[in-house]
Amino acid sequence: MATEPLILRKKSNRELSEATCQDIAQEAFERVREKIVSGALDGEVNLPAYLRRTSRNLAIDVGRAHKRFPVLFDTDLVASVPLQRQAAEDVDPLEELVVPAIDAMPRTRRRKVVQLQSQGLEDPEIAKALGIATDRLHRDRYAAVSELRNELGRHIRDGHRKQTRRVKKDG
Repeated sequence: MATEPLILRKKSNRELSEATCQDIAQEAFERVREKIVSGALDGEVNLPAYLRRTSRNLAIDVGRAHKRFPVLFDTDLVASVPLQRQAAEDVDPLEELVVPAIDAMPRTRRRKVVQLQSQGLEDPEIAKALGIATDRLHRDRYAAVSELRNELGRHIRDGHRKQTRRVKKDG
């Protein structure tokens, strides 16, 4: 298995990168492993040969895709496209946007409902903590979420925003 990426690269006349060949070999290994676990392969199969054939077939498929759709694999083109958003680990919308908006809400039961919900509590737990019925909880949450949506409207991407006349996106 360790030499398979090098063999694939050589067989592809170096049209596939070393990283691509490593990915192909790993994918072939995973597919064969899944077939073994599911029982789709009988005991008489020559596993090294089957694994090598699987990786070569995948390499052929990838090579054809490269030839058919060269734009998809143009690394210069991909590198020139700017990133649309920061990485998910850099920004936590709950901590940076939602929690401050909740804290800015007037001190009402609505605020308490969304605070508890943002902490991960379920409806029955929230209702019990506040001593209210669940239907009252649902009405309070709906009103609080509408209020938060109005406050955070400029942070919601186009097409994901609820259609209302009150929310305006900053230009």
